[in-house]
Amino acid sequence: MKIKANNISMNYEVSGDGKWLTLIHGAGDNLEAWWNQVPTLSRSYRVLTYDVRGHGQTETPPAEYNIGLLVQDLYELLKALNVPETYILGYSMGGRIALGLALAHPEMVKALILANSGVAPIQRSEEEMKQMMEMRQRQMEIVEKQGLGPAMDEMTTRALSPGFAEKKPEVFAHYKEIRLKNDPRAYLTLMKAMPWAAPPPDVSALKLPTLIIAGEHDLLTGPEAARASQRLIAGSKLTVMPTGHAAAIEQPDEFNKAVLDFLAGLTS
Repeated sequence: MKIKANNISMNYEVSGDGKWLTLIHGAGDNLEAWWNQVPTLSRSYRVLTYDVRGHGQTETPPAEYNIGLLVQDLYELLKALNVPETYILGYSMGGRIALGLALAHPEMVKALILANSGVAPIQRSEEEMKQMMEMRQRQMEIVEKQGLGPAMDEMTTRALSPGFAEKKPEVFAHYKEIRLKNDPRAYLTLMKAMPWAAPPPDVSALKLPTLIIAGEHDLLTGPEAARASQRLIAGSKLTVMPTGHAAAIEQPDEFNKAVLDFLAGLTS
């Protein structure tokens, strides 16, 4: 479904009844990446999924992008859909969007789930930062010259734990197929304009129930980053799963259980 919010056309879906639960996908994904979560979570909650700018069928006009703009998109989407408050689950980049909404509009967020998304500053050497920036630049050049296919081979492999693609090739193929549905031009617009190296926000004022989900073999935001995030967010809980970055893809049943157990344990 489409709706106008924050001056763009945003694509979204709603499933189930009950209290609102909003799922925010990561960079390179779209709302279809929650194919293992929506059927289960919507039995207990009214689940909102949407395509973040640069992904899926949401409009992506040229602009100077930052997390603040993506947070504003979500805020305006919730207002347009008359959602007064919601639980929020954000994966990777989606976690930064979820956190941004929780800090800017705490009255709208009942609880926060950060999946494979660190909020603590990660100490990286100059060489590591150089390698990351070079890899990002290489991926953008591949998308620009060859399309999403070749780039998504590498990016999807990196999102999963070592050997997962060989153990479950059908899951790998399905996840990659979903990611290939993104418009390469829109994805490039976001990638080129987004300051990915921006420091994480100050979370000292965060007073929400928070669950942090980490992957033991996550090459991007692993257990150490997750534990550092847990120390920064007072009262937060941590679950470490034997997965790579895309924990919800690799172990959907365990991931869903962690989410449902956390939400069930809340008092309101």
